[in-house]
Amino acid sequence: MTVSAKHRLADLLMGHAARRLRERRPDWAEAMTREGSEIASDDERLHWSGGCAYASYRAPGAFDAITYPVALVAGIALMSAYQWSADESLGTVAVICMIGVLLGLLAPRRILISAAAIGAVVAAVNGFETLTGLRPGYEIRAHTLVHDAKWAVFIAPALVACIVGSHAGRLLRSTPAKSS
Repeated sequence: MTVSAKHRLADLLMGHAARRLRERRPDWAEAMTREGSEIASDDERLHWSGGCAYASYRAPGAFDAITYPVALVAGIALMSAYQWSADESLGTVAVICMIGVLLGLLAPRRILISAAAIGAVVAAVNGFETLTGLRPGYEIRAHTLVHDAKWAVFIAPALVACIVGSHAGRLLRSTPAKSS
């Protein structure tokens, strides 16, 4: 017996909804999956699965999953804009550390990704300058790619900042809220 495209699409949607809900609402994920498997009609199954996927985005805490990617992209954009407009190593380290602490607070389990992404921005911006020939006004000489790659050293302070932020975040989350 072959499975129709609608049936496969319904399974993909149901799997997506269940993965999104499994951590925060495992009972919902199990109930949706169980109910979906009982539906025989491919059209009804697809309709049910679409509703489940929609509900997974409406569930409490659903936007927590998108907060980190948005913050990471914003951090990379901020770091890129700073690096393009300034050539101060101490200022660069300060901005990297600020962004790293915030990302560590936000997503303690993703400190390696955060540190690599933020720390590599300086090397990436310098590499962009080398490859395209476009340079900010303060840049008076061209670089080589080897020179640009050396700036990946900023991954180290980014990692330290992310670790500090992650420890602070875990500490804040473990502190019980005081009720009045």
